[in-house]
Amino acid sequence: MTALPASASATSAVADALTTIAVIGGVTFLVLLTATGLTAWVVVRKVRRSRLLRRGALRVRTVAGDQAGRELARQRVAVQDAQDATERALAAAQAQHRPVGELPTVAARLADAGQELDDQLRLAEREPDHALRSALARELGGRVREHGRLSAELRASVLSAGGAVGEARLLDAGSRLSVEVGALTAWQESYGARRLG
Repeated sequence: MTALPASASATSAVADALTTIAVIGGVTFLVLLTATGLTAWVVVRKVRRSRLLRRGALRVRTVAGDQAGRELARQRVAVQDAQDATERALAAAQAQHRPVGELPTVAARLADAGQELDDQLRLAEREPDHALRSALARELGGRVREHGRLSAELRASVLSAGGAVGEARLLDAGSRLSVEVGALTAWQESYGARRLG
């Protein structure tokens, strides 16, 4: 067996080391590239689904574009605001353990109707014919006002039910306070007089 010259052995070791470094660097680059791509994909999906951004874009349309487009955007905002306020009122009532009865079922039906109305408004916004878009804005405006009225009525029912419970609790607290004040007064008359005497 012939011995390799020292320079060939050193060259082979350097080549092996460079190959190993290149493989590790390539794998690291691919991992970083994949992680960056996945992160960008998740961020883009979150931004596209963001309710806040969609609401902001809708509010911009309430001041931009033609009159019919602005009116349709305002109507969509009104429907969404009514639905959000109703959801908040019901959630607050349920969190405080107030009686709500069948109001969540009614609210769900109203939310379904609001979603259908929003779909119709969105479709009307995309109508290319200006005259038809204006007619649709007038026609759908009545439905939007009715949806808002019903939502407000539902919220008033939730608040009045909570008010009745709150009033009953205040009366109960007042009667308990009267009993305690009476008991302390009686104690003071009975035991306070003995201490002095």
